[in-house]
Amino acid sequence: MKLKKFLGVLVMIVLVSGLFSQVGQASAAEDNRSWVEYTEKIMAKDKDNGTLELELQGTIKLAKNYDVTLKGKKVYQKSLTDVRVGAENVTVRVNHKNEITKIYINGPTPIGTMRVGIMTSDFANIDHDTIVLSSQAGLEIIDKVADKTFEIPAGEIVTFTTLSNEIIVTNAIGEVLYATPNRLYAFTDEGSKIKVENITRASGDPSYRGFFEITTSATEDKLNLINEVDLEQYLYQVVPSEMPAYFGINALKAQAVAARTYALGDYLSDRFAKDGFFVLDSVMSQVYNNTPENAATTQAVNETAGTIMLGQDGSLVDARYYSTSGGYGASKHQVWAEADGTFPSNVVLYLIAQSHTFDPNDSSKMLEIDTQSEEEILEFYKTLSHTGYDGNSPWFRWKVSLSKEELENTINANITSRQAADPKFVLTQNEVGKFVSQPIPAEGIGEFVDMYVAKRGDGGNMMELVIEGTTGTYKIIKEYNIRFTIRPSNAFTKGDNVVLHRAAAGSSDYTGTLDNYTILPSAFFGFELDEENGVTFYGGGNGHGVGMSQYGAYYLGTTLGYEFDRILTSYYPNMSLQSTSVLSMEAK
Repeated sequence: MKLKKFLGVLVMIVLVSGLFSQVGQASAAEDNRSWVEYTEKIMAKDKDNGTLELELQGTIKLAKNYDVTLKGKKVYQKSLTDVRVGAENVTVRVNHKNEITKIYINGPTPIGTMRVGIMTSDFANIDHDTIVLSSQAGLEIIDKVADKTFEIPAGEIVTFTTLSNEIIVTNAIGEVLYATPNRLYAFTDEGSKIKVENITRASGDPSYRGFFEITTSATEDKLNLINEVDLEQYLYQVVPSEMPAYFGINALKAQAVAARTYALGDYLSDRFAKDGFFVLDSVMSQVYNNTPENAATTQAVNETAGTIMLGQDGSLVDARYYSTSGGYGASKHQVWAEADGTFPSNVVLYLIAQSHTFDPNDSSKMLEIDTQSEEEILEFYKTLSHTGYDGNSPWFRWKVSLSKEELENTINANITSRQAADPKFVLTQNEVGKFVSQPIPAEGIGEFVDMYVAKRGDGGNMMELVIEGTTGTYKIIKEYNIRFTIRPSNAFTKGDNVVLHRAAAGSSDYTGTLDNYTILPSAFFGFELDEENGVTFYGGGNGHGVGMSQYGAYYLGTTLGYEFDRILTSYYPNMSLQSTSVLSMEAK
């Protein structure tokens, strides 16, 4: 157990805090003001509300004119962005109004751990009704604020619930062991894991490295669960959840580097800073601990330890990846908008459209087609004989047919919610022919009349789809909105099962089927409309199409024998491999 070491650190924090307090009071005698300073772990940061949460002092408001500096050999002016959740090298000065007036970052902020928000079963929500933990080595449950510790025997469960903003802790027979409004920690022996008994993943009840924090949620009578774990150990449980071991060591290493880079990108983005973690354990970040660790994926993480990708400007690569390319990749700026809504967004030189299909007349070359031609796009995705990097994927080619009524139903079932969720990109044509943002009529598009592609990206991915109905004409912008408006499932089409047909490269016919797939697999598709028979979509690939194709990495690593670095440069051109150490804030 690490209890003695932890208590020693806690005592040091208290002593240091006391020392700072004395310094502040002494200074107050000189300038008729009072302040205290605290050096504590930063647990959360809310830029919108202007607060920092400290581990022991709790949430404190930022003063109007607070100041942030980095202290090293010299003092540098910094901003709140540089104050990292999870950092333990931060000192804050608090005035007599209990407002933070100064923030000192004491040297470089290490990037050694990940803080992961653990979701409920099926990755449904971050808020838990109950949290149930156990460990074969036993658990230590600690309330740092109250300086209370108690132990749970090996193999026994401990249950956390909440009532009136307090955490209630009960043992296996339902006895209340403790109640507190404070954050609780669950530790186990190093080398052991903590099982979360109340959630299920593909592997059953998942077990985690590191330790847990249990807090009350902003949602009344709910709990949040955060797993803090070493960065490389975090990847032990990401890589097998994102890529199967049989893809081979070269692809797995490429996946490990991409996953490490992506995780650090989330860390630096402060995307979940107000919630107190860096990443979620779902596809909203990267899937974590859905599939158990295995020797091959752990080897891939260990043999690439600390390796990340940087762009030409020295910034961290936005390491997007996806399941399968249907023969072309997409440019990032033609898939996602900027934070301010600009679309297409800024060009990213290492995330650009490329052909991943072999030229049938010369396999040493990549096939190039006119990706802006609807005729060529349709013919390309109707052709099953093409081969390419992703030919071994069952998603290389797909098709799905809907009757006119089914098409009409699925559009009407989804267009209103997409417009509400993304109003700048689901537009209605007004009386002067301009597409504007406004609510969709209650009856949706009414009856389906026609649809056509208004814009495609450099890789042929659909960017804008215009749909004509009896209530008006509508433009659906961005691949996500398109795929979530036309959903090939009878939950939306209101008819019989909708069958999605799939084929690997070189097939003579479609061989695999899936019923009621929840969204269109990709935005790489063309379609044939027929007044009597409805529509058939012919497409390829699965996912957004930006960055590394995982099935493509599998082919490059096993069939062509590419090492992981060559796989990565195949998908992320104009980047370099570096060490995570370059990301530390340097105190010069």
